[in-house]
Amino acid sequence: MSGKAKKKTAKKEQKFSFILLIGLLFMIGYFAISFVNIRININQREKQVAELKAELEQQLAENDRLQGVLDGEDQEEYIERIAREKLGYVLPGEKVYYNVTPQN
Repeated sequence: MSGKAKKKTAKKEQKFSFILLIGLLFMIGYFAISFVNIRININQREKQVAELKAELEQQLAENDRLQGVLDGEDQEEYIERIAREKLGYVLPGEKVYYNVTPQN
């Protein structure tokens, strides 16, 4: 091979190596960014699952309490509480006072 041919081949190899290196760097960057995004999504989902589990526990406790009312435990108390809170009922002779001062 002549000297010119060797230089041309060497330049081609350098150009090819440079392009290959740039492509490899882009791929590594893409995968790194994708990995970080996936990790963030996983953390958000784990937090959401924990919140939903806590909500489930609260709902199960409320269900147990209401089942107790249905079974006859504290039924009178429950009815009275609902009548007072939701319907605004009072017992005969009972006076109800409302606080109308502005709250800051």
